[in-house]
Amino acid sequence: MAKDGEGICGNLLVVTPGLPIGSLLRRQLAANPANAPVLAEAGAAIAKLEAGERVDTATLHPARRPLFHPAVQGFLISQMTLDPAALIAATRQPTLILQGLSDLQVERSDAERLQSVRPDATLMLLPGVTHVLKAPASEDYAANIATYTDPSLPLAPGVVDALVAFVQRHGPQP
Repeated sequence: MAKDGEGICGNLLVVTPGLPIGSLLRRQLAANPANAPVLAEAGAAIAKLEAGERVDTATLHPARRPLFHPAVQGFLISQMTLDPAALIAATRQPTLILQGLSDLQVERSDAERLQSVRPDATLMLLPGVTHVLKAPASEDYAANIATYTDPSLPLAPGVVDALVAFVQRHGPQP
């Protein structure tokens, strides 16, 4: 995020977490009952990354190794200290917060937290829209996940219109 805002007409927050990534990972892992046996281990790995330390994936449950793969640990460490709400609170540009209400990864409460620090922001809550901005065939988990890998699915109704309207309203004027 460009902190000084110079040359920036506005901010588009599209399915953006409202809390630091460590907290988000803990919430996502805890939401899946199948993770119960490895929550403590995953929490310890997240805590190490938050402290700026790398995790030895050989010591982790095999199902958790991809999440903490050595190739992504540098990125995760760099993101752990960032709080999206604090970052957006420090900006003054017009802001659109776009959140799908069928998103399994980022919740409505995230969008609401972001708006709570920027009450002037436009909050768009889109029913039936997943994390990848597509509409699932039904509201069940499998249909939602299927939207992640089906390139034939278009973006959900309302997504492009909301983005275009915001950019036209706040973008550079000729």
